Amino acid sequence: MKGYMIKYPGRKWLKHVALSGEEELRDYLPDTEQFTPKGFISMIDRYPVLFVKPDLGMKGQGVMKVYYKDGRIVIRTEDSRYSFQSAKFAAIKLKQLIGTKRYLMQQGIDLIQINGNPIDFRILLHLRRDETWKFFGVMGKMAAPNRFVTNHSSGGKAIRLHQALGLTRQECEPWETKLRDMAFKVARGMKKHFPLITELGLDIAIDTEHRVWLLEANTKPQFQLFRYHSNPKLYAQIASSVKHIRGEG
Repeated sequence: MKGYMIKYPGRKWLKHVALSGEEELRDYLPDTEQFTPKGFISMIDRYPVLFVKPDLGMKGQGVMKVYYKDGRIVIRTEDSRYSFQSAKFAAIKLKQLIGTKRYLMQQGIDLIQINGNPIDFRILLHLRRDETWKFFGVMGKMAAPNRFVTNHSSGGKAIRLHQALGLTRQECEPWETKLRDMAFKVARGMKKHFPLITELGLDIAIDTEHRVWLLEANTKPQFQLFRYHSNPKLYAQIASSVKHIRGEG
């Protein structure tokens, strides 16, 4: 447990391994492995889409999408596209692009979309003084046209949960409850393995069959997305809480 006594664990692999040990969370976790060329060849055989991402990274930087198209394997970076006849050659190219950095491979999720633009979600929680978690809410991020990363820095746009799901606010209430319950489960699991954490920004996916997935648990999350929440006072409340938690006020 000593190795986990850090307030802001950054490594995605460390957090994935911790949460995958929690039985109540396993069904939320996409298949994830550390990148090796051999592991990639095996994994792309199991899944039609993979995301290859830095173990340490933020704002979607360095993320690559790998998928099959017309019998070939395509690697897409933020600004380039490569196509290969075999997984072996794709693995060689990925190794070249990655270099000596640590990368992960994650099962691609068939995200819900609007007009072909994929959407994922951010859930925000802060630890109160009484050691209970405060759930601030959920906001969606919709990727810009022809992009696969939803982050604002890559042109992503904020979208509210009910809009993303094509529901009225009232129809969306069961979804809010479902995501809140999931968030508290993840918070319990994270707190168990990383006792010093005080914030969580959970990146959540909802697939086309409406299954919920946890893509990542961030422990010093950005919260600007909540400027666009339906509650106009919420952003100021979050900003004040962040100042208190991080000792910046």
